Amino acid sequence: MKSFSFVALMLATSAVFAQLGGTASQPAVPAPAAAPTLFGQVNGRVICGDTDAPGRFASVQLISEKAEQMGFSNFDPTKNPDFAKSLSVVFSTMLKGSNLSALAGIDGSFSLDKVPPGTYYVVAQLPGYQSPLSQLSQTERMKADPATLKAVESVAEKIVVGPEQAAHVEVRLERGSSLSGSVRYDDGSPAPCVTPILISLQKDGKWKELALSMMAAPTDDRGHFRFSGLPPGKYAVKAALPTTQASSGLGTASIAVHMNLGDALVVYPGGALREKDIKPVEVGSGDEVDGIEVIFPLSGLHAIAGTVVAKFDNHPVNAGAIALLDSETKAVVRTAMLDREGGFRLNYIPEGSYTLKVSGAADTEKSESPMEETDFARMMNSKTVKSYGEAERTLTLKTDETTITLQVPDAKGKAPAGNPTP
Repeated sequence: MKSFSFVALMLATSAVFAQLGGTASQPAVPAPAAAPTLFGQVNGRVICGDTDAPGRFASVQLISEKAEQMGFSNFDPTKNPDFAKSLSVVFSTMLKGSNLSALAGIDGSFSLDKVPPGTYYVVAQLPGYQSPLSQLSQTERMKADPATLKAVESVAEKIVVGPEQAAHVEVRLERGSSLSGSVRYDDGSPAPCVTPILISLQKDGKWKELALSMMAAPTDDRGHFRFSGLPPGKYAVKAALPTTQASSGLGTASIAVHMNLGDALVVYPGGALREKDIKPVEVGSGDEVDGIEVIFPLSGLHAIAGTVVAKFDNHPVNAGAIALLDSETKAVVRTAMLDREGGFRLNYIPEGSYTLKVSGAADTEKSESPMEETDFARMMNSKTVKSYGEAERTLTLKTDETTITLQVPDAKGKAPAGNPTP
């Protein structure tokens, strides 16, 4: 131990002499030159245009003019056999941009220190203020295709970042308009915990869901909601029954998620149940529009239920997806996953004409694992034994239809229209 301590002492002493420049007999070895950095720097401030106050804790993002697309073309679990891999790619892509975003400080200033050289659009977001991203859908944000980038370019500040260079930018935010109201049931009781979705009427007459809905708070205990930071335009709000919710308790099951998309009745203001019946609300610059009411009906709704079986021997298939489409517009009204016995059930369906369609039907290996009790877990983890083709039938709903049988053929064929019976 003594000899080890002496050696350690000599090494430490040598290191000290080296730091002090060495001795005459032991000249100091010059440190190697630092390698040049390949990154640039971006710093600046966010200012609120209506008050000239700092945009405190605004989020700031640099969007490359060559932004990566998320690749959602194969993100349908009923059609993509490698769904888990696609999901992994999506999350990896999301994390790549972590060096291109920042949160402004209490004085509105921000700094990004490791920015790869390139051309970027600077986008700042703060509740209540307009953003270049406010008129985009979530799909458009993820895809970042040329049309989306062009829309951002028309309103966002553009900067060029070079290696070992610093760029400075000041972003001024303009306060937007607002749209507020309430969601309730037709007996007058409020509908809390509903996440309303803001939709915008496009020039082609189609409605688009806006991504800023994902950042909106659910309705409060009185059913109230509010959207802010809106540019002028024509809007509406849609809401679905709160059939998907998270709950918390005690112990190992402290957090649970209850999900039933098959029961998610969608309603629009004015009692409209279909997009074609929506009456848009026009919002001008600086307007604060209140009194929007979305009301869930409690009567006149019906259930659709049944079983999906293999055509060749009528055994129930244990995997697949059911979609209910509006017969006129072909819009998807409701979706659900098949259970282990091939069964499905859709509740709270208004009267009307529909097409019921099954896709992705398959026999899968059954697991007794309690971790695979949910339909989603089975879809992700089960091994497909046999796949089947699609099947559909039309129906005019005036009462409950709970004895439907859909026969799916082998994957090569196509099931005939109608409701074939064994």
